[in-house]
Order: sequence, then structure tokens, then C-alpha cells
Amino acid sequence: MNGKSILLFLFCAFAFGHQLNAQQPDSLLTILDRDFPQEKIYIHYDRPYYNSGETIWFKAYLLSGNLPSVISSTMYAELIDDKGNVMERKTMPVYAGSASGDFALPDTMRASMVYVRAYTPWMLNFDSSFLYLKPIRVITAQEKPGTVKRDPKFTLTFFPEGGDLIENVETRVAFKATDDQGFPIKIKGDIVDSKGQKVSSFNDAHDGMGFFPLTPATGSTYKAVWKDSRGQQRETPLPAAKAEGVVLNVTNLGNNITYSLSRSENVPADQRVFKVVAQMQQQMVYMARVNLSTKNKVIAPMPADQLPDGIMQVTLFTDQGQAIAERIVFINHDTYYFITDLHATTKNLTPKAKNVLQVDIGDTLVSNISIAVTDAGTNTFQRDEENIYSHILLSSDIKGYVYNPAYYFSSTADSVQQHLDLVMMTNGWRRFNWGDITAGKWPLIKNLPKPYVTVDGKILGLLPSELVGKDLTMILQTKKNNTQVLSVPVNNKGEFSVNNLIFYDTAKMYYQINNDKNKKLTSSASFDFRNSFMRFPDKPVANLLPVLKPVLPDSSAQKRNERIAKLRRDEFFEGQKVKTLQGVEVTSKKVSIEQQMDKEYTSGFFSGGDGYTFVTGDDNLAGSSLSVLDYLQGKVAGLQITTNGPGGGSLSWRGGTPALFLNEMNADVSLIQSTSMSDVAMIKVFRPPFMGAPGGGSGGAVAIYTKKGAARNSEVTGLSFTNVVGYTPVREFYSPNYDAGADRNKGDFRSTLYWNPYLVFDKFTRRLLIPFYNNDNCKKIRVVIEGVNEQGKLTREEKFFE
Repeated sequence: MNGKSILLFLFCAFAFGHQLNAQQPDSLLTILDRDFPQEKIYIHYDRPYYNSGETIWFKAYLLSGNLPSVISSTMYAELIDDKGNVMERKTMPVYAGSASGDFALPDTMRASMVYVRAYTPWMLNFDSSFLYLKPIRVITAQEKPGTVKRDPKFTLTFFPEGGDLIENVETRVAFKATDDQGFPIKIKGDIVDSKGQKVSSFNDAHDGMGFFPLTPATGSTYKAVWKDSRGQQRETPLPAAKAEGVVLNVTNLGNNITYSLSRSENVPADQRVFKVVAQMQQQMVYMARVNLSTKNKVIAPMPADQLPDGIMQVTLFTDQGQAIAERIVFINHDTYYFITDLHATTKNLTPKAKNVLQVDIGDTLVSNISIAVTDAGTNTFQRDEENIYSHILLSSDIKGYVYNPAYYFSSTADSVQQHLDLVMMTNGWRRFNWGDITAGKWPLIKNLPKPYVTVDGKILGLLPSELVGKDLTMILQTKKNNTQVLSVPVNNKGEFSVNNLIFYDTAKMYYQINNDKNKKLTSSASFDFRNSFMRFPDKPVANLLPVLKPVLPDSSAQKRNERIAKLRRDEFFEGQKVKTLQGVEVTSKKVSIEQQMDKEYTSGFFSGGDGYTFVTGDDNLAGSSLSVLDYLQGKVAGLQITTNGPGGGSLSWRGGTPALFLNEMNADVSLIQSTSMSDVAMIKVFRPPFMGAPGGGSGGAVAIYTKKGAARNSEVTGLSFTNVVGYTPVREFYSPNYDAGADRNKGDFRSTLYWNPYLVFDKFTRRLLIPFYNNDNCKKIRVVIEGVNEQGKLTREEKFFE
């Protein structure tokens, strides 16, 4: 199902309401999957921490139901200070389930911590704790080394498996011991009953977590007696046991999953039939009816060999549809990733030397990848910190802090899987609450997804009869004078909408009622325009601390960062001084006409790019060509073009159909063919896939640019207009080319040597070479690749070169 179909389906679902039986778990999941699909975001950064005054480069991946999301076409990212105030906000178009941007940290920063929050409008309809939020360490000039003395506090929390202790029924009780910063602590102790008798003992098996069996006696209460790291004795009560009920136990041994239901003797005879339901990503993967009328315990297998990797929620329902116990389990077939092959074809760690990396992908699927190349000497890393695997598959689906999440994806050893099961036993999957859903409390949808930049409006002051058969003629003109003429229908209430606009910064939208002689109707009416972008938040962001902790530099890396930051500042201030220079010979590389035109005309994904550029001004063939397609015939290897008279034609490339753009606005063949070649300034042909096209542009793209002023409608003069806000302008990462004239005498203190958010592979592009240049001091290079393919498989590769 494509993006437009998803949007139409969502609208129809809300229009017709929920018609299914709300008491049946399978029907409830059908509604959830149909009407309330979930999105999740992961962000790949160029580095784990930064100095004040540097730039945070990032690539955001947006998934839904284990696939690149087609629900949202706009994403927001915010840079937030340590007090919760939004410092900067980015509005980004989503291409192939991803978006990219950057934040510039102020030179004057005093706080040592910032946060990045990211979300789509659709995500705001649900629990805000599932918005992406990441703390990032900032090394500031004002920061003084030293330790802060603090009085730590310790917490021990118990989690009876399934949710409750039941009298006279054995239950596994998991536990988690942490300090007040969320870090695990070592622990051991005893379980004591209300008579002071020791009934069990416990100690953590991994990172403060473990479990022990307990059979609560009738009328007895229990507490844990333990010592904290300072030797102080503490007591923590266990949850009270219920007099009657059922215990759900799930055992996960290498994907051989079994579950058991154990009931107490005093469960009423008419309440001994249950349903066991398992779901993943709001899709039912298992359901069974269990009858405990004549048995106290049932053990059954749960087939898992065909399930995807990720968290599975197992819930026990009464026969009447009430959820009474729950457990989450991690399914790991080790099939969640695809392989990238990274190696250096040229390695030279002398100052400002050239290096070349080679990236290969074995399969033929479209793969969307980001790469960061950094100076490992200035960037400490922690191997078990969060990455694309741990966030997408684990952290994004549960509440609470997971310590060293990447550890659980570092190996397929049984011990690692057992430790991951402890995480499952001490956390809950809470993207929806069964109690709310069975009671008919559905999420309140306030933000429906809209396709890219959408402008809704209304014509006021005219009678319905005056609006019959009327359209609006609109001319959208960007700051680079790229224009698009639009014909927008108006209903009898005066309402209109124009969508699927993709442009950056702000644009002017000129408008006039069509066939309006002397602009009589246009002048007498008033127009209300509303942009689809969400308002900037005017309140500080709350609850910043209970999230994953930032990566901290070690002492040597911090000192090196501070020294490099000082060198940058000294170089900046030195450059501000007025100097009398001796005579010097200045050499420069001449900028080509194609580069000049690209800078003047293009923006966003249309800047640069992998493909062909044709400047038509001095091309005699352009003047003699009847149309754009006639001109392009035979110019691009593999691009097949057919024409069938004025206004007709088709294109194909590598088995796909190239997307067409006129002045960076979506266009069709008839519009392209009707554009006079005398008005065309430049044509760019992008090799497949082209990320600037909706759906990922698997057939590449052809972008036609008309001469400045040539595409402007003569009627623009005197027309009314409104300013429309577009996406945040895209900055390009600067990577010096010392073999092409970059100044070798200037100090190079870059910590990030290369950053590219979009390496795109498909069946025709399975290898890419990446040249970059070293800084003045790097002796060890760290390369991190992360990404997603069209089937939702993930990839991550990390290598060091020294």
C-alpha cells in the first residue's frame, strides 16, 4: 500500500468509526492496526558528543510496523537546553522513511547537556513518552573538571511475572536494583515473611536484575532485606499477594517458547476459561483458548519460528475479554539486519592526507544508509550504548531506561539472551493499554498526517452561488525564483487545499479566482490561509532526565577536545585582526558553469547529486529541440524516452519511471512537454534512486529549471500573495578537498572528517567509493554506518583504521 492509499485509508477509518466488537482481542488489534498504526524514530549522529560552537549532524530513520513509514511526510526535530527550552527547531521532509538535518551549537553555551527531540505530527496523537528524546553531552569552555559530591539513593523494584502474586501459586519474581541516575547496582539479600522467617534469597544475575521463585502463603506478606553499596541495611516490601487468580509464566529458550497458566484452587468455576493472545507491532501472532476447569496448570508451546524479530506482548484474558496478566518476550532469530562490507582502499593518516573508503552491499534491495567518519582520538565511544538495532527493536517499544542496550545485540550467546529476558521481565510494553482499549477508550486523534507542505484555506465574503465552478489560480514562487502554477478547486463553502508541495525556506503564493474579469470577485473577497506545519512549542519540555544517558568523554579525550576548541577560537579571533600582509600569489580553482547554475537554482536534495547536468544556454541543440524530452533523447545512457506528439511521451530507467520536476515541483509529462525549450535554463538527470522524490525515486528523476523570470506568469504583477513557510533549508557538510585547491596552510581541527546522510544502494548501485581528507592530528579513524532497506531490515557497521 503506497503513501496516498495509507492516508485515504486513515481518513476513511475515522469517518466510518469502529464497527468491530470491542470486547474481542483479535477485533481490537484489527482496529489498532487499521486506525492507529505506530511510528518510531531513531537518529544516527555524526559523533557521540560535541564542543560548544560545533555542528550536530544527524539522520533520522522513521519506521512503522517494521517497515520505512509511509504515514508521515513531515518530521520535526528540536534542540532543547538543559532547562527544557527549545533552542532550535527543524522541519524536514520525509523521504523513503528518513530525514536529515543539523543543529549549530552556540559558541557561548554554558550548559554541558542538550537534548534532541524528534517526532511526526502523527506521533503526537499517542503517549508522549514514545517521542524520540536523546541527551547529548557538550564540552563547554566554562566547564571545570572535578567531581560533584552527591548522596546516592538506591531503589529495589519487584516485578511478579504476569503482574500479580497469587496465594499458594508459585510465581517467578523479577527485580531491578538501580541508583537514582538509573544505573544498575550489585545486590543480594533475603526474602523474609511476616513472621520474620527467611523463605528465599536473591542476588542479581546481570546489571542489577535477576529473579527468584516464590509461593506466597495464605495471609502472609513479604519483604526483601538487603544492603546497599555503602553497607547500609534496607528493607523493601514485595507486592501483596491476591487471594485468588491465575499466574502467567513464559519461558524463552532459544526461541523455543512455552507458556504456562497456573490457577489457585479457589477460582470460581465459571471463571476458569481464558484466552492467551500474543501480538507484535499490533498484529496478532498467536491466540489460544485455555480451559482450566479440571486442571490447575496447563503448559503449551507457542510457535515462534515464523515471527519477526522484536518484542512480543503476551496477554492473558478472561473469557469475557478482561486482561488479567501480561508478559513481554523478545523474539530473536538474528534476521533483523542486512550486511554492509566496509573497508579502506586508500589509508593515509598523515596530516591532510587523502583516504578512500569502499562500501559494498550484497543484495539488490534499495538501501538507505548514513555514514560518519570521525577522529577517534577526540571521540570516546561506549560499545554497549544505544544504536539502530537496540533502539528500533528494544528501547523504542518499552518505557524506562535500558542500561547499555546495545549489549543485548552484541552476541547470540545463550547468556546474552537470558539477560535480555531479564529486561523483558522488568519492563512492560505500553504503546497501548488493554484495559483502556477493552473499555473503548481509543486514542484521541488530533493530528492527521498531511502530504508534505499543505496549505488549507477558505474564501470569505462571497455567496455560494458566486463560488460555483470556481477555481483558484495560484503561483508559488520560491526565494530562488523557482515557480509553479497551480489550479486549485474551491468547494461551495469556499474551502480549498493544495498539498504535496516541497520547497525550502519561505515562498510567496500569489492567488486569484480563475476567470475573474477585472479581479472583481478576488478584490471583494478575503482569504484565510493555514499552513500544515505545527506551531513552535511555547512551553518548556518536561521530563527530560529519565532517558538514556549521554556518552561521556574520557579524561584524555576531553582534554584534547578542549585544546582543539581553543585552537578554533584562537584561529577565529586571529582572523578578526587587521593585518598588513606581504605580497602573496593567490590561486583558485575556476567554478564551472554547471556549479554556478547549481548554486543559483537548486536547493535541498536537488543540490549536487549523482547524475547529469545540462546547461542549455550555449547548447545549439537546445534551440532546435521541440521539447524537453526531444532534447534529452540519447543524452543519458540507459534513459529510455518515447514521444508521441505535443504534450505526450514517457520515460523509463533501470526498470522504473523517473520522477519529473519543474522548478523542483512535482510535474507530469504533459507539463514538461508544454514547457518551451527557450525558457529552460538547466536540466538535471538524477540516477536511480533519487531520495528527493516521493517514495524514494526508484526510477531516478528529471528536474527542469526555467530561466529566472521566464517561468513567472505575467499576471503575477499586481496579484495578491501570502507568505508560505517551507522546510528548513538544508546545509551541506563541508569536507575540504586538498587535491583541488583547499588551503593546506590553514589549521584543520575537524573532529568529523566526513558525514553523508544519504548513501543509496539498489540493484544497479551496489558499491560506492567515499574519498575524504584527514585533519592535522588524527591518528585513528572511526567509521560508523547505519541504515535501513526497503524491507525494514537494519544495518550497522563500525570499524577503526589506524
